[in-house]
Amino acid sequence: MGLVGAADQERRVIVITHDCDLPHDSELCVEVIVAELVVKDPKPDPQLSYAKNPRRLHLAYEGTDAAPLILELRHGDRRSVPKGDFAERAVKDNSHALPVDAKRALKQWLAARYGRPAFPNEFEERLRKRSGKRTVEQQIAKILEADAKYLVGLFFDLGEQRGAEAVKGEPYALSVSVVYDAAEGGSEARGAAERVAAKLRELFETAYGKPDIATEIALDACEAVADTRLTLADLRRVDQWRLEYISLRDDEQGDFLPVGEIPA
Repeated sequence: MGLVGAADQERRVIVITHDCDLPHDSELCVEVIVAELVVKDPKPDPQLSYAKNPRRLHLAYEGTDAAPLILELRHGDRRSVPKGDFAERAVKDNSHALPVDAKRALKQWLAARYGRPAFPNEFEERLRKRSGKRTVEQQIAKILEADAKYLVGLFFDLGEQRGAEAVKGEPYALSVSVVYDAAEGGSEARGAAERVAAKLRELFETAYGKPDIATEIALDACEAVADTRLTLADLRRVDQWRLEYISLRDDEQGDFLPVGEIPA
């Protein structure tokens, strides 16, 4: 199909078209992603797993009689192949399979490109306030980095100000949930989330002052929350935060940041 060279062993083509669309007559193409084989460190990067990064994803395929296959996907490498060409030329690699959890993460990553929330411009601007040598959002990124592998996401609740552009002197009342993976991480994950929450509370108080005197962002609450305690009602009320100006870039900064509205 001309997507990968015949002798190219560092790329694979992943079908991302929904299985219901493959046989449908109105769907004329098969959408795929040309993925890069991760060879430097043959295991998924926790900062690029579970749809935390909006433009890059590491997927681990299990081998039947071979070593696991770690692939890096990028939205920019999506391609459309005419169904006729696909049916005639595509050959499935039966030596590897995608586990159920990894497939769920892939679906979330694909959906998050269009479903991730947009916060009020004024709120985003206030997060860019400089506190010391870095902005607040840069310091949030630094705080998250060390414990990224334990976290499902960072969720912001702005209440009735969710879509409002606050005027000068009117603070945003913010509650933050640091959601961790209770099933896989256990007490270690809970401890990591509690450390992150404590550091975030300290950061916001330093940058904006205590909630009762803050004029920009008043952090009313910041708590570690197990993913098993996050309800559908909670997810409809809150938005998962991401650092947009970093997530737009393809360098190594900010890749641990969570994205999307519903955790994988």
